[in-house]
Amino acid sequence: MQSSNILESKSRTLYGEIENANSNLMEWREVEGQPGNYLKVLVIDEKRHRVDFLFKQDPHAEFAKHNHCCTAVAYTLDGLWGYREGEEQHFKGTYSYEPPGSAHTPFASEKGMTVYASFQGTSPDMLEILDEDNKVIDVLTIDFFKQYYQD
Repeated sequence: MQSSNILESKSRTLYGEIENANSNLMEWREVEGQPGNYLKVLVIDEKRHRVDFLFKQDPHAEFAKHNHCCTAVAYTLDGLWGYREGEEQHFKGTYSYEPPGSAHTPFASEKGMTVYASFQGTSPDMLEILDEDNKVIDVLTIDFFKQYYQD
């Protein structure tokens, strides 16, 4: 008797509130307005204001400076990266906890980077994009991540 694993051929399965994802079957999608930054959205839970995703940066790419409206965690899967505002560099196996109100500018080294990230908030607002004077110029909500979600 041969068993098959449905996740080998489907990028997602759902039963009840449980959602499973096979990121190997998803395409990296470049973040609009952020060249060299890519997402694979694993789950969007609007009820609990949560988004889990894979985030990748090309070598020497940078993501806009932002302030967290939510709690964020990032676990490094590959590469080397850091925050412009800090001194440490993250490498495979490192973890970052970013509470609401933390602001930073993530950038990748010559190796690029890939992380698993989870945003968990108390509202649909996830990130405030900041200008060079630290003024809010955009707010990324759960709806922002929906455009990168793949069935």
